[in-house]
Parts: sequence; C-alpha cells; structure tokens
Amino acid sequence: MEQGHIPNAVAVPESGLDSLKDQFPKYMNAAVILCNQDGDIAAAQDAVKKISGWGYKDVSVLVGGYQAWEKAGKQIAKGPAASKVAYVRKLMPGEIDLEAFKGVLGKPAADFVILDVRMKSEAAEGALPNAVNIPLDELEQRTAELPKDKTLLVHCSTGARAEMAYNVLKKLGLKSQYLKAKVDFDAENKGKYTIEE
Repeated sequence: MEQGHIPNAVAVPESGLDSLKDQFPKYMNAAVILCNQDGDIAAAQDAVKKISGWGYKDVSVLVGGYQAWEKAGKQIAKGPAASKVAYVRKLMPGEIDLEAFKGVLGKPAADFVILDVRMKSEAAEGALPNAVNIPLDELEQRTAELPKDKTLLVHCSTGARAEMAYNVLKKLGLKSQYLKAKVDFDAENKGKYTIEE
C-alpha cells in the first residue's frame, strides 16, 4: 500500500494475521474493519472468522475495499500503512475509564459512591467494597437514598444496566459516571472479583 492507504490502516505482514494478534486491543468490543485492495469480500471472510474466533464482537469488511474508498473520493493517506496496531478506546459521554474506576476501589469515599445496579440476588453473590446496591428497576423510586454532593460511580455486570442507570441519574440531575466493563464475582469467595473490558 505504498501508493496510499486508508488513514489509520495497518498492513498485514507477510507472516500473516496471527503475527498481529498480540497487538489487538484487550477491549473485545473494539470495531475491526477489514479491507483489501480489490474489495474481494470472499478473500476477507477467513480473516473475519479468525478475528471473530479471537473473541472480537464487531468485525466487518469494507465493501469494495481500498478501490471503492478511493473512487468515493475519501481521504487517502500517503506512504506505507502502519505495521503495528495502535488502539485507544474513546470513552462515551458519562463513561469512566476502567483504570480510574479501579483506582477508587477500596479508598475512603469522600467524593464518590460506588453504586451497584445489579439485582439483589446478584449482589448477594458478591459485591465491590463499600458499594451501595440499588437495582436499576428501583432506582427512580430510591434516589432519596443517594447523596446529592457526591459523584455516583455506577456499575453492573457488563455495563449495559450501568449506562441505563447513568441516563436515569443524569435526567434527575445527579452527578454520575458509569463503568462499561465486565465485573465478575467469585461465588465461592465473596471478596474476590475481576473487572475487565
């Protein structure tokens, strides 16, 4: 692709896609868009299967490939494409960075409260230190229990309910951020948990 390439594209080396696997982001919801010069979708299907097999959930093929991109008059970057995968996930409005969230766990809650919006039965199987459990479906009726002068750091088991809770809290004028990550608790050891994107 020395004549030009789609901006931010990474060229697959002759050694193949497997040689790039360790450079792929740990965030399995990262969008991976595959493109080849001539747009042959059949040729890209093996790569789609391979990357999907690695656990990535949003893998697609750019229809028409580089040629269609160029024909459409879209921006072309000159020179060779990158040889290394570089990915920085952009946070959604209201989302807290995973490392920032982990950084407040177990610390005195002077400025924040960790709000767990999972069901009571889920929270009974394990909870984050000092977290307050108010299930999502009870949140609007129980906002009087929440402090108005602190930031609510909302989590659930995947981030889906936490994001919904963030929208409820925002509508009610409460300061909050939500975690979009997988939070797992060890049912046998209630003090153990893992949090990962």
